[in-house]
Amino acid sequence: MPEQQRVFIAGGTTTPFDYPLNLQIEEMTANCIKQLYHDVPEFHLRDVRDHGMVVYSHFSVHFSHQLTAYWILHDHLGLVGVPHFRIDNGGNTGGSALYAAYALVRAGLADVVPVIGYELMGSVSQSKGSEFIAIASDTRYEAMLGANYTNYYAGLARVFMEKHNVTEEEFAEIAVKNKNNAMATGEKTQHFRKVGKKLTVDDIMNSRLIAYPLKKFDCCFMSEGAAVVLVTNEKFAKQYSPDHSVEIAGAGLSSCTIRAGDRYNFPGWTQRYGKGYPGLGEFGACRHAAEIAYKMADIPWKDSYKHLDVAEVHDAFSSSEAQIYNALGWCESIPVKDFINDKLPMMEGEIPTNPGGGLIGYGHPVGATGLMSTIECYYQLTGLIPREHRSTENEVKDAEVGLINSHAGTGTSISNFVLRRI
Repeated sequence: MPEQQRVFIAGGTTTPFDYPLNLQIEEMTANCIKQLYHDVPEFHLRDVRDHGMVVYSHFSVHFSHQLTAYWILHDHLGLVGVPHFRIDNGGNTGGSALYAAYALVRAGLADVVPVIGYELMGSVSQSKGSEFIAIASDTRYEAMLGANYTNYYAGLARVFMEKHNVTEEEFAEIAVKNKNNAMATGEKTQHFRKVGKKLTVDDIMNSRLIAYPLKKFDCCFMSEGAAVVLVTNEKFAKQYSPDHSVEIAGAGLSSCTIRAGDRYNFPGWTQRYGKGYPGLGEFGACRHAAEIAYKMADIPWKDSYKHLDVAEVHDAFSSSEAQIYNALGWCESIPVKDFINDKLPMMEGEIPTNPGGGLIGYGHPVGATGLMSTIECYYQLTGLIPREHRSTENEVKDAEVGLINSHAGTGTSISNFVLRRI
């Protein structure tokens, strides 16, 4: 049996995220590889042929109108003969694909694994796109009622608000943070490209109501884009990026019920956390995946945020970011309401969260999203923010430990990773 290997991220890049981006998936991916060659000049795809495989991250064939579209990408990149497979796991597709690459390298089955993610959501109207995404819920019981994920998350947000005394304005603070961080990140982000200015809490509160308590600017944009993350063992990390590699020090992946209403007294959670958890207001899979990742990285659960310098989390909605604070163990000693109002997740706070803009600011082309979060965290830990953003406004100085969170469904599949600068 191969020996277990330490796992590293040696590089990564994204296209701009936009709707529509007006690029085919071959162009998106080739642009990312071209930029990766520029940033990591010692890397070449021939290394994958000799030492690894490719993991593709793609959510929905409905958007690409092509089954196994990654076969086309693989051919386009000249990778015939190289093993490949695709991961599809809802909004956690990118995180799950990263987990698959991590597992391959960790197990010694591969040494170099590019993770390539993409989504072509601009191929259909936004209403049709929302319908496609909605059928990731249970089509027999939920989607047939005409609901979509904004409706679902609005319901979860209402329960969370009542339980934790959180207000719409506090959700809006999160949305403002992420949109304004995206302005510093620059032209790759969809908020910069589509809105092009910093916003205020009043701007969020006055935007169109979608499903109470969520307004237009509490929600991420439908997006197109691609991203590539280069996952390697220690030998290739030192060869490719001796000064700009980070170790995946902890990795956790967990699941919950597809139907949120089934989360009361579900045996798997009752046995682990006690009766009533997670209900509709909490993300049990996020908590479980965080516990696993923290344990691997020797991070204590209580006040875990004090052991992290930066985080990129899945904020499809401002409310879900607040829920994730709780699920990551950050609010064990401080109520989530105070965690927000005391500005702990802001750029000036103890755990700057989504300095890259998150989904609300950067965009959410599903197959690429978790990889974008990974890349933004990687840039922070390797000191590459000034180069990549051409700004230091959203740089977390001297960051050494970061967290990545990727999230699917209404919390149906969630991954958490701890990255550490070496």
